[in-house]
Amino acid sequence: MTLPPEWYHDPEVFRRERGSLWAGPWLAVGTTHELDRPGRYLATTVAGWPVLVVADAAETVRAFHNVCRHRAGPLVWDGAGTCSRLVCRYHGWSYALDGSLLSARDFGCDPGARPLLELPSDTWRGIVFVNLAPDPPPLLDAIGAFAEQCAGVRWEHFTPGGEAHHDVGANWKVYAENYLEGYHIPLVHPGLNREVDASRYRVTVGERWCRHDAPAREGAVNAGLWIWCWPNLALNVYPDGMNVERFVPLSPTTTRVSYSYFFAGEVDDAVVAMSTTVLDEDRRICEAVQRNLEAGAYGAGVLSPRHERGVEAFQAWVRSALAGAAARHAPGPAPAGLSAPGARTPPAPG
Repeated sequence: MTLPPEWYHDPEVFRRERGSLWAGPWLAVGTTHELDRPGRYLATTVAGWPVLVVADAAETVRAFHNVCRHRAGPLVWDGAGTCSRLVCRYHGWSYALDGSLLSARDFGCDPGARPLLELPSDTWRGIVFVNLAPDPPPLLDAIGAFAEQCAGVRWEHFTPGGEAHHDVGANWKVYAENYLEGYHIPLVHPGLNREVDASRYRVTVGERWCRHDAPAREGAVNAGLWIWCWPNLALNVYPDGMNVERFVPLSPTTTRVSYSYFFAGEVDDAVVAMSTTVLDEDRRICEAVQRNLEAGAYGAGVLSPRHERGVEAFQAWVRSALAGAAARHAPGPAPAGLSAPGARTPPAPG
């Protein structure tokens, strides 16, 4: 059986996800080409957590909560930019690129006190990761099997081809589940359906990763290869390029999808146009599904053993994360469906 519909819009489920599902795994937040010199930064919000990543004076990637230690003002606005120091946009407290406090405007405190709250961060093959947990496992230990699936895709020599950001009016799990199956391609994506043989679409499920393969037709701008890593990273592969995709929840019913394009040569406008069309088609169907999940007419569904193994694995991982959160927060109420008699929690695939 599928997840309860309430899990796709209930604010309490979203709150529990913030503290368990998102504050644990390594999260992809950007690429190193955005941090190619001292002072370059990028800032985003992940499930309500404001995150800032910056290249310090030694060009080392550092990550912080984007929160001033004075009265919680933002250090930078969401997006990318360059600065020589991090200055709170509220009251002007100033921090060095390593997070140390330089000055507290019109304040008598020791400038060496109260540094920014630092987060674990690391990079892998040009992708920047942060972790919201205080002592996570090493990045490569956490994503090792996923990294092995990507070994055949050599993108280090590719050059940046632009960024795109799209907001989708649906819960992040609706969008993720849509990504994790090709069952919908013939109906939702007519252009993509002409480029790949959807009848031979295959999903391989591993431990917190999924690989999608579909034979590409002659002349296609898609290579028929999509590789996904729990909980928010996807690599969409093209014959001469790649799209690094990240999706993060902005609210219980809104998701931001970010694309970073890379190409072996010049920017391929046909690739960008196709990926934008596919995103628009996904947005339309995901937003319709979101409305139906909130309407109250749908209770639970079933998953295809042939087409939706990736969705089944994803839902198992979500159940596991929320069950752990419910146990840690006991005796408070669990999200709807967690403690229902006879509720099925499928094992996480290995």
